[in-house]
Amino acid sequence: MSRSTIRDALLTVGGATAATLLVCMVALWIFAGPDRAPSRRELVIPAGTAELIANGGNPLDLPANWSFRSGDVLVLDNRDRADHFIGAWFAPYDRVTEVTLEASVTVLCSLHPDGVISIDVTPRRTDWALAVPPTLMIGPAFGLTLLMARWVLRSLGDIEGTSGPLALSDAGPGPQSDGIARSEDETSAF
Repeated sequence: MSRSTIRDALLTVGGATAATLLVCMVALWIFAGPDRAPSRRELVIPAGTAELIANGGNPLDLPANWSFRSGDVLVLDNRDRADHFIGAWFAPYDRVTEVTLEASVTVLCSLHPDGVISIDVTPRRTDWALAVPPTLMIGPAFGLTLLMARWVLRSLGDIEGTSGPLALSDAGPGPQSDGIARSEDETSAF
């Protein structure tokens, strides 16, 4: 293998890997967004909530999918005469329960009329290290695929002569073939 072939291979695989890293980093930034400090969300459960939920109401206007950031604190202030729960988090009557959220879950919930709620927890900050594994798995494979496609197209160009897909000109082989297409008048001057 010549040095230019090795250089082409390294540039193709390296370029594809760099492009994959860039795509992964943009996707992570879109998913996680800018960094922010953890927040506290207080959910006050007023008296009579259990009765309203039993009748099919949603007195707390809880969504079916509730979004948080990692490290956010959910404060359950239960003023109802009934105990309530969101998954494993229990809010006894006349007590305040604080929960630090770290992972996404779909759990049973006594506060939602459907009896189930999904808690979607996204990272608080972008962890750029998460871009490395997909980059190392996809980037080189994509680069090698591009490299093989280039080699196949070059081989087709060699088989078909200079009129192949990678030909630089329509001029036939010979001393005048410098890669620049010329009219017959220009080639006769040589």
